[in-house]
Amino acid sequence: MGSRSWHVGTPIAMTHQLHQYLGGKIFLDIDESPMMRARIEGTYEPFKTRMIQRLLQPGMTYVDIGTNKGYFAVLAARLLHGTGQVLAFEPEPWNCRCVRHSIDANAYANIRLFELAVGDANKVASLHLGNKSGWHSILPNLPQCGRDTIEVQQRCLDSILDELEVTQVDVVKIDVEGVELRVLDGARETLTRNSDIVLLMDLHPYLGTSSIAVCDFLQDLGFQLYEMNPPHRSLAVSEGITVLYAARRAPGTRRNE
Repeated sequence: MGSRSWHVGTPIAMTHQLHQYLGGKIFLDIDESPMMRARIEGTYEPFKTRMIQRLLQPGMTYVDIGTNKGYFAVLAARLLHGTGQVLAFEPEPWNCRCVRHSIDANAYANIRLFELAVGDANKVASLHLGNKSGWHSILPNLPQCGRDTIEVQQRCLDSILDELEVTQVDVVKIDVEGVELRVLDGARETLTRNSDIVLLMDLHPYLGTSSIAVCDFLQDLGFQLYEMNPPHRSLAVSEGITVLYAARRAPGTRRNE
């Protein structure tokens, strides 16, 4: 089946439905793209999905930056079995509407959605709307985006967590279409304070992200870098990296070891 272009004003009620998947129920237009259909077929980002399934334990705090349609955030809420908390961040209103439908359909009380962009400053920012619902970006002049922009609130993760009085963060997923370094810079205190934190990151070198700069930033904070896919070998740093697993302990070791 061919993909469907997403655009501002898409009648969400006509194209989106609730579907069953690993996290329970998720509100999607599965004809938007093959990646949307993969979410309900159990084939979407399998290595990252398994990492989250393995890492999350009841009582943990999971942060999802760039949650899109909420695939990982809703899955995390289910894995936590009503304990802990999921903090999900997504700046685009239509995507947020879909995530809220999914949260309500599952009656998950341990997930909070914030209609915000996460970056390196607290300010109003322009979000450039992509031709697909996962392609929106704070960066201007990207080939994946059209001319439509909206104003969104942007916040640093550090300041958000301070306001929420969240001091312990266990797992963070970041997928932000080219502004990875900005997000990390605005989360420096969180990354430093939480010695056991694990990062699962998508990098976008084709959008201008320097994968080497991201890796250098994390290594300067004491993180070791690993491949996302098993057996999680140490990552050979290069500009071609598009996904990474970052932690201060080798994958598979337990806290306090």
